[in-house]
Amino acid sequence: MAKCVCAVAAAVLILSGCAPGRAAAPGSGALPPGTAQLTVDGKQLGTTYSVGCESIDWMTRIQVDLHDAGVSAMLSSADKLTSEFVRLHDVDGFSGSYERARQGEASVTMTGPTYQITGVAMGFNNAQPTRLKAETFTLTVSC
Repeated sequence: MAKCVCAVAAAVLILSGCAPGRAAAPGSGALPPGTAQLTVDGKQLGTTYSVGCESIDWMTRIQVDLHDAGVSAMLSSADKLTSEFVRLHDVDGFSGSYERARQGEASVTMTGPTYQITGVAMGFNNAQPTRLKAETFTLTVSC
């Protein structure tokens, strides 16, 4: 009888641990893994779960797909966390980039597994394709 009670108690504990419920929420400023949010020129462009991250040594490559648009970024943590480049591909009609030591400006912070890259990209907008334009952006992505 004691073996049956122990087996039933163990089964209840296992099942209660697997019961559907709310996952633990990430900390303040963090997103769940595999999630990205993008803002360009003050306009929130939504949340996507199409996120790819690859780290080799101190470099992290990030690829985010948002409908027909995309963002690619390269981060370095060799000395301190730095954005090497951010490239916006037809994001709300804007295509442009930040390239460290070349054009634009960017800063990056990290909260848990979530990177937040904020800066200015230089590029072109579909509405005025011959006029160089600076657009602000914020990419928040969790790998």
